[in-house]
Amino acid sequence: MKAAIYCRVSTEGQEQDGTSLQTQLEACLKYCQVKGYEVKYQYSEAWSGLSLERPRLAELREAVRSQAIEAVVVYSLDRFSRDPVHGVILMQELEKNEVALEAATETVDNSEVGKLVFYIKGYAAKLDAERRRDATGRGKRALLKNGKMPQGTGVGIYGYKWDSTSKKRIPLAHESKVVKHMFEMAADGKSCFGIARTLNDNSVPSKTGKKWEARTVNRVLHNKAYTGITYFGRTTGKDHKKTNEDTWHVLTDVTPAIISQELFEQAQSALAKLRGLHSGKAKHEYPLTGFAVCGKCGSPLIGSCLRGNYRYYHCRGTYPTASRAKICDAHYIRADWLEEVVWDKVKSVLSQPELLLAEVGKQVENEKAHYSTGAMDKEIKELSRRLKGYAGQERRLMNVLRMDLATPDIVLDEMNLMKREREADQVRLNGLIQAKENLAKALEMQESIKELCAKVVPCLDNCSNAEKKDAYTYLDLKVSATPEGVSIKGYLDLNVLTTGQTWA
Repeated sequence: MKAAIYCRVSTEGQEQDGTSLQTQLEACLKYCQVKGYEVKYQYSEAWSGLSLERPRLAELREAVRSQAIEAVVVYSLDRFSRDPVHGVILMQELEKNEVALEAATETVDNSEVGKLVFYIKGYAAKLDAERRRDATGRGKRALLKNGKMPQGTGVGIYGYKWDSTSKKRIPLAHESKVVKHMFEMAADGKSCFGIARTLNDNSVPSKTGKKWEARTVNRVLHNKAYTGITYFGRTTGKDHKKTNEDTWHVLTDVTPAIISQELFEQAQSALAKLRGLHSGKAKHEYPLTGFAVCGKCGSPLIGSCLRGNYRYYHCRGTYPTASRAKICDAHYIRADWLEEVVWDKVKSVLSQPELLLAEVGKQVENEKAHYSTGAMDKEIKELSRRLKGYAGQERRLMNVLRMDLATPDIVLDEMNLMKREREADQVRLNGLIQAKENLAKALEMQESIKELCAKVVPCLDNCSNAEKKDAYTYLDLKVSATPEGVSIKGYLDLNVLTTGQTWA
């Protein structure tokens, strides 16, 4: 039998309870050996079991759907999923594709009662995860109160290692020297890009072992922790959303200084000067910047001037960055030619304002046909309310089961019915929200086109570059160009608006 092994640890406490990825893998391999299974795939990841959107799990599900395997082997069921609803979804997906679920440390009952037990275990695991999250939060607050740094399991900042016993950062000799050299280079006027190139050219790896990027260097150079000042709570959540500064915690005895405050300030001053040099007014204008991309690789086209007078657009991919070589060999594009081609096209559209307004009016009516504001706003509100209510229904069904007020079969049927209803409501809600957004976009575009016609149309023959850029913005223009040809698209079909006209 062809099998796939799936191992998972949460991102918190990855080696706890003897269930590290290596431990799980060894147990699953031994199980498959005993059962005589041929292991076709091995999937391991550090990801929350409360999420269904896991990268390696997605690969496993694809293998299941393609029927490349006949069994999925996990260390224990909670490694597969810790969310009861997600567990049911995964179980049904396996059942649909006739793939068995087996565990190395427990028996998996695939009967209806067994599926219910799996659901109950998932529900209990979810509650346990909530309790642990609350306990973790209380623990972090206690550490902060005592002036200690709550630290997760990440790699930490460059230049230090984390001492879990003292709850402090310990400087690493080699990395500390690199950090000091980075600040010295910055203080001497070298850019973040130049510093990254220097480090990469000298084969100095970043904290993750990868090449340095300019933005990574920039983060190091702006981090006050290297002067001995530590802030906790500047960001929150997995997406590292910034928090208000008044909620930050200042810790003075956590991070030993690698550089002096004086060197830090010298680096900041030099970086500010570099920003000032690049923020001055450009000698030449390039109105297609931000609207045009390379027709060969899709990288942005940026303006440049050769020998002081000849303006061109060139592909950003033809230049190396701090961490990669050039990725494109596209030739320069004459700016006057490209700007003329694009403006002639846009001008021909704007020269027929009645047709333009009629076309955007059609778009609005088309979107209104898919979304009736009053009734559908009310439906969105109702669907949102119903989706929030499913959690309460789930708890009530669990209580019915605990109190023996219904048989497991009846409760499982109700659970499956509720799951189907929830999925249908979510699909409907997503569709309504998308339709509402499309209508809002069409109405916004209609107002923009009206403003454009009033502002730009009267002076089409002598528009400034700023007015041309306004026109491109209003039309949501997207240009793809090479020296050989140009493709121009917008929110509206520009070719329909200029029937019979062609452009190269």
